[in-house]
Amino acid sequence: MNEPTGMHDHFAKIAEIYREVRTTDEAPILYIRDELAHRDAVTAADIGCGTGRFDLLLFRHLPNLLLACIDMSREMLAQLSQYLAGNGVRDFETIAASVEEMAIEDESLDCVFTFNAVHHFDFPTFIAKAGCAIRADGQIFVYTRTPDQNAGSVWGKHFPGFREKETRLYRLEEMERWIGETGRLTLIAAKTFRYARTSSLERLLAQARSRHYSTFSLYAEEEFEEACSAFDKTHRRRFDDPGRVEWHDENILLQIGRVDA
Repeated sequence: MNEPTGMHDHFAKIAEIYREVRTTDEAPILYIRDELAHRDAVTAADIGCGTGRFDLLLFRHLPNLLLACIDMSREMLAQLSQYLAGNGVRDFETIAASVEEMAIEDESLDCVFTFNAVHHFDFPTFIAKAGCAIRADGQIFVYTRTPDQNAGSVWGKHFPGFREKETRLYRLEEMERWIGETGRLTLIAAKTFRYARTSSLERLLAQARSRHYSTFSLYAEEEFEEACSAFDKTHRRRFDDPGRVEWHDENILLQIGRVDA
């Protein structure tokens, strides 16, 4: 994960509350479970694992999972260790490393996962290393959102500056091109997930003020407060009941395999 110091500071600050302020959808994990149903055991790595919110779901749905949890933030990894161990999970290890630093033995893994993290590191570097790490029948799963999906969210539509500040997200076409350029990998599927969301305006503003998306850490403080005020006013005009704000989120899951599989 190749990020400026500001992002490192952001994740260090938010680590203790990260799972509370983020929404964790089970649908992509169920898709992965079904795609791996033929395997009796899975040896894998989750890159940019954060505090383990998707990892616990992986352990609940994949049999005999051995998982390397890799992240640059030691604070996030500490929360992950406590969370997984507290839920009875033992078959994992944590590795503090960037994508550039991480060393995974060639053809040692059945799967590589990354959930809502790939925009924090260089995609070509990630996909090259992940492609070398998986076995001939292995797969890579990348769960993310595209710039268009980001723009269509409640934040992209109504929080001033949000979609303009979030310049790190990758387009599907460029990710597919980088996958093909490895000469080793091919895109098997690109599955879109659409979620109907309902929340209170109070909850949404609390999430934003907790910087639940790292995008919010890109605002200057005065600019951020002005944006919060405008977001609040917009939704009080748009919705009769600020206790029930409705919208849709979209994410995409890339399923990638070896060309020689």
